[in-house]
Amino acid sequence: MSRAKDLLRVREILQRRRREILTTSAGTHRELTALKEQERDPEYEENAQSELADYTLSSLMEAQRREVMLIDAALRRMDMGVFGECVDCGQEISMERLEALPFAIRCEEDATSHEQDMRGGPYATPSL
Repeated sequence: MSRAKDLLRVREILQRRRREILTTSAGTHRELTALKEQERDPEYEENAQSELADYTLSSLMEAQRREVMLIDAALRRMDMGVFGECVDCGQEISMERLEALPFAIRCEEDATSHEQDMRGGPYATPSL
């Protein structure tokens, strides 16, 4: 399969994922709104559970918002004709990487190097 066809398939994947997120996000938003509107029981344990649910739903909505932003940026890069090029070295990002992470902006080597730099260099303690 040609790279152009592969990129078209990745565009379809991105668009489908974007639709799924927006649909799910609408449901999450409704649940969060309902949770905030329900009467609070004075019981501490129930209130703590409600606060945990509120925090969880808010975190989920934020993650969904971030993913939509990444997808939109990838779609813009496609429209500009630069999708699939590493922002650091300018080389093509492998199709395997783009299929796994369609909004990747770095090739695997540069992404590893970038992450290592963000964590404090090659001698930093790895995160668990």
